[in-house]
Amino acid sequence: MSEWDSSYLASDQDAVDGFGSSDAGVPHSIVEHEVDGGRRYLTDVDGDGYADLVAVDGDHDGVVETAYSDTDGDGRLDTTMRDYDEDGLADQVLHDANGDGRTDAVASDHNNDGRVDALAIDTDFDGRTDTWIRDTNYDGLPDHMRTSLYVAN
Repeated sequence: MSEWDSSYLASDQDAVDGFGSSDAGVPHSIVEHEVDGGRRYLTDVDGDGYADLVAVDGDHDGVVETAYSDTDGDGRLDTTMRDYDEDGLADQVLHDANGDGRTDAVASDHNNDGRVDALAIDTDFDGRTDTWIRDTNYDGLPDHMRTSLYVAN
């Protein structure tokens, strides 16, 4: 069986890492083919055995609709990039800055020009959005900003 076959990777009892390889410390990539024809690409950039980048082509057209990445190298996928219109540019990026599993920042491109048009941030990591910035006329400059302060009792 090939090292690219996900069933082989899952059943490889002698593997040192989750990528079915005993070459610890060596970067690996695998492609998993879904039953419905979609694909998932997993890449271990730093060779630690954990996926640093996972890209999903759910409708098997060759364009990645969603990608997850480990931006700080801690083994957890903390950033999600979504391409809703499948033009190859991220339409939305979600990021967990403090590692608590909740999204702390969302950047969106509403008019598909490749620039951020809206930004929502949880600045104090309490699970609620505190700051919103919006470019409503798409000139690259913020038109609306709102900051909220939540006071705990």
